[in-house]
Amino acid sequence: MRLMPRLSRSITSLAFVAAIAVLAGAQGLMAQTPEASPEVPILPDGPLGEQIQWVIDLLNGDPADITVEEIDAHLTPEFLAEVPADEIVDGLSQVAGSGPFIIEDNMIITTMDLPATNGWLVLVGDDAVRIEVSIQIDRDSGLITGLLVEPASGATPGASPVASPAT
Repeated sequence: MRLMPRLSRSITSLAFVAAIAVLAGAQGLMAQTPEASPEVPILPDGPLGEQIQWVIDLLNGDPADITVEEIDAHLTPEFLAEVPADEIVDGLSQVAGSGPFIIEDNMIITTMDLPATNGWLVLVGDDAVRIEVSIQIDRDSGLITGLLVEPASGATPGASPVASPAT
């Protein structure tokens, strides 16, 4: 399972916006992929499943509904100190235009701790846009402490993986 790398905060602070730029700019270059199943996946129990659903709902909703207040309510203050909420809003709003998204093959990989605190999945959107999402939550608060959003493996030749803060 691939989890978020523990990169220095100075590198990862800039990476979230770069990931969104790669996703937004590469939509026309995405390879065609097999159809994802329309079945509703079983989300992990607890806060991780709730945060995964929130990310999917956010990307599938109206980009205008992605607000600083919405981001503030789901990410830890430490995360937001490294990547300001308004940058996250801008980036996620661009990605939301590539939806609606479904979970590829109805598969979510999680850590074995219960309730799980780390998850990985691939979202498939319009024109076979594939986005790899890794998410890490704080066990006590249930808030997101780390989020990796990047083109899925093989989706964009030469794309560099980028991450946001992980604790």
